[in-house]
Amino acid sequence: MPGPSFLKAAGLFILKLAVSIICLAWAVSQIDFQNSIFSRPGAIDYRWLALGAALAGITVLLTAIRWWFFLRAQNLPVSLGRSIELTMIGNLFSLVSLAGIGGDAARILLLIRDHPGRKLVITMAVLVDHLAGMVTLALLFFVISAAQFDALANQSILGREVIRFAWIYLGGGLLLVALMFLFASPPIHRRIHGNRRFARWPLLERMPEIYDIYRRNWRHTLAGVACSFVMLFAFFLSFWCGLRAVGGTTSAATVITAMPVIDSISALPVTVAGVGVREKLFEVLMDDLASVPPETAIAASLTGFACNTLWALLGALFFLKKRDRIRVTELKEADS
Repeated sequence: MPGPSFLKAAGLFILKLAVSIICLAWAVSQIDFQNSIFSRPGAIDYRWLALGAALAGITVLLTAIRWWFFLRAQNLPVSLGRSIELTMIGNLFSLVSLAGIGGDAARILLLIRDHPGRKLVITMAVLVDHLAGMVTLALLFFVISAAQFDALANQSILGREVIRFAWIYLGGGLLLVALMFLFASPPIHRRIHGNRRFARWPLLERMPEIYDIYRRNWRHTLAGVACSFVMLFAFFLSFWCGLRAVGGTTSAATVITAMPVIDSISALPVTVAGVGVREKLFEVLMDDLASVPPETAIAASLTGFACNTLWALLGALFFLKKRDRIRVTELKEADS
């Protein structure tokens, strides 16, 4: 009989699926199916589709390299090949939430089995990997907002609210990251923990020390952040290729302008892999920025998502390896 943790995970997945369906229905309600690519699948340009899939593959590779730099900063001996394997397995779990395990949990659990005793270091490396992604996404958003201020200011009511939310969300994220590293700096850390007021919670002392390693090993940290910038451009361009594949003619610059907002909001854990929210945002912002028809924008979003989903599904090839399949099962049982 399923345990409480399984039922909770299943209930959460059903709730996310319901939100995805509602948002996707909202988006497709604007579509003129008779004059869209949905009624003419043979009109898809498979050359652009192949290029989009290739860029999605580069995105996965660069994501794995970014995480590998953050693991190296912690002197954790993980090969680049293993980082790629775990990244693809993590993407698979993020897509389908197998057994209630998310992508981050899968990466952490599998790597802990490779390196027992380094649980906190591995967990923090995954967290810092996410923080680097958010920082680069926020910086791109603010730079693009400044460069394209007039275009972004002339939005529909929904478009303006979406961009306002992105400013608050990404700005708050940057502030949080800055405060985390500020409190992890040695002078402040010593002042906070100098009288051993948190001695009963050694984790509170250890976490800032691990964060500070990224300041001391700044070359690895900067390499990871630089990799993150290139990765985001590859990811954004995979959606532009999706747009071109379904007959859109909008420039890459327009898609790159919209994607930081779309990606940051669709990444919120309220839907299944961002489906529905991503399509509605793509429809709204592409219409505001370049008057792209709803049917083209939604088809482009789904096509870009399909290019990236392909590589997540390929993660199943690594997950089927005996050692990783057994380890996830064993660790799930232990965790529950």
